[in-house]
Amino acid sequence: MHPQNRFWSVLPAVFGESLSLPNNAPDIVSAINERRNFLLRHNIALWDVLASCNINGAADSTIKNAVPNDFSPILENSQIHHVFCTGKTAYALWKKHCATLYEKRYNLVVCCLPSTSPANASWNTARLLEAYRAILTVL
Repeated sequence: MHPQNRFWSVLPAVFGESLSLPNNAPDIVSAINERRNFLLRHNIALWDVLASCNINGAADSTIKNAVPNDFSPILENSQIHHVFCTGKTAYALWKKHCATLYEKRYNLVVCCLPSTSPANASWNTARLLEAYRAILTVL
């Protein structure tokens, strides 16, 4: 929930909603619950491609020793048909570590959405919102 990352402003905006921004520790618990309820309301699951890795700060280019998450339990117990990776790095990691394990077996369509990171400054919020509206076509 880094305040400069636009994910939690863009995704709710796709659905005509907005979520609060936490200002202090007690607010964080409330914000987490608010986000969880938002995701449940819209049948959205969020999961990192990687279970662990070595990384310097938040620089994706420094990722080493990547260990992918095991998506089998969630895919076996849900009706997920589309996976949206948020950013080129997440998409590349999915393709490298997960595509052959899951895409054909679970009949998944996997798409790359632009990163909402402030490092992706060439994408303004309006442009991100337009790209993220692709989610609406599958829900």
